Amino acid sequence: MCSYLHRAPNGVYYFRMGIPANLRPFMAGKREIKRSLGLKDRDAAKAVIPDMTKAAHALLRQAERDRDTAAKSVAKPLPPKSAAALERERSRWEAEQQHSDNLADALFASDMEIERLSPIMDAVAAGIEPDAPVSDIVRAGKLAVEHERETAGALVASLHARYGQSAHASEGQIQAVECEPATASGLYLDKDILDRWASERGVVPKGKDTHRAVAEWFYARTERKPVERITRQDVLAFKDKLLAEGQTVSNTNMKLSRLRTLLGWAYQNDLAPANVAEGISVKVADSGKGKRLPFALDELQAIFASPVYANGERPKQGKGEAAYWLPLLGLFTGARLEEIGQLRVSDVQRREYPDQDGKMLAGWFLHITESTDERGQANRIKNAASERLVPLHPELERLGFITYVEKLKDQQGRVFPDLVPNIYGRLTAKWGEWFGPYMRKVCGITDKRKVFHSFRHTFKDYTRRAKVPEGIQRQLMGHAGKDVADDYGSGYDLHSLAEAMASYRVPGLAIPDPVR
Repeated sequence: MCSYLHRAPNGVYYFRMGIPANLRPFMAGKREIKRSLGLKDRDAAKAVIPDMTKAAHALLRQAERDRDTAAKSVAKPLPPKSAAALERERSRWEAEQQHSDNLADALFASDMEIERLSPIMDAVAAGIEPDAPVSDIVRAGKLAVEHERETAGALVASLHARYGQSAHASEGQIQAVECEPATASGLYLDKDILDRWASERGVVPKGKDTHRAVAEWFYARTERKPVERITRQDVLAFKDKLLAEGQTVSNTNMKLSRLRTLLGWAYQNDLAPANVAEGISVKVADSGKGKRLPFALDELQAIFASPVYANGERPKQGKGEAAYWLPLLGLFTGARLEEIGQLRVSDVQRREYPDQDGKMLAGWFLHITESTDERGQANRIKNAASERLVPLHPELERLGFITYVEKLKDQQGRVFPDLVPNIYGRLTAKWGEWFGPYMRKVCGITDKRKVFHSFRHTFKDYTRRAKVPEGIQRQLMGHAGKDVADDYGSGYDLHSLAEAMASYRVPGLAIPDPVR
């Protein structure tokens, strides 16, 4: 047995060694030492493990020395933080989480709109008058123009990145002159880092293309250099140049987010000394226009008294039972839409756990994880903190969720088999196209800041009202911790999570029994 050897879903072997909790603060807060061996042959990978083990132990010994040195030079303990200071930190952290979620929402909404309007865009490009509402034709035309500009911009960025500033665009025309390709050693964002990141994470082609374009934009506006030499000043300069060129705040933040992803992966794999893009974004005054809002009680009542719930209707575009269960799961788990939509039957698990007195209890949990099953169907999550066990709320059991799952014909497949992935692999994209208009036209919720993601905000509000500890809220919702201390230990136990979930209530909301 080779205990430090692990095989990734793509077949590549990794060296992985856990870092003791007391040494993590002296190793950048990491939980483990992880190195890609770049090999798919197990015997070849095993042969390099001894050397990797020696190197890893050397790193741990250095961390021990750093810990001992720090212990000897400890100054007087810092005074405890005031309640006001703690509240400011909490508010700041929640604002960062909100910003991250809003970016993810915007990317998702953009992809869905492009997919919905792509047939109209193709017809316009071919000179055919499409059979569609005028508003959709106008929007499709604008998207087509934006797409052409983005494609041209990415091409220019690619030329800049490969040949320096001798290739440039002027007055909308791409011009290139003879010049020597830039050469340098090291690992570069637009090739080496991009390829390794996409391979390890199983990124779909569109995701890889969008991140490559951002890396090329970055190099075109700064300087082509290996990832370990990229500085925080480079990222700040990139942000300033995007804004100076007329990029919108939303587009600028999306590009910075994708750049942050690549630099963060390089840092996590010890290919860069830091994620120099961390925390860099365009900060604007919150006008409230783009902010996702929680549902008010009367809006929740409108949703759960609508024909799907009151009359047992199952609209075709609502994908069968997904129309009924997805909003309920959103309200009673706080999970993201795709996290719920991609659940497999095997992810609905009966778990035993001890209470505080050691008495064994049992309950149902949803296992939200990133994996690929034997059929090659992949589940994806937002980040490492998103992998979690979420207790099933008693109301979901009362309404028959477990009975529904147990009666599914394919017990090796998805919980919602009628959901079909779009071209980018998102199972809930088409369903989201149905749910938005259903909310607006049938349920009467016209505020565009109220979307499916509003269930997540609603869950957050009501867990606060139930006085659920903030750390448990974060673990239930798959949010990353606020500081290094949150990485200590293995998180809250199943009993604490189940107790917290059972305390969650939406006072005044009555959901009717399902129509059989």
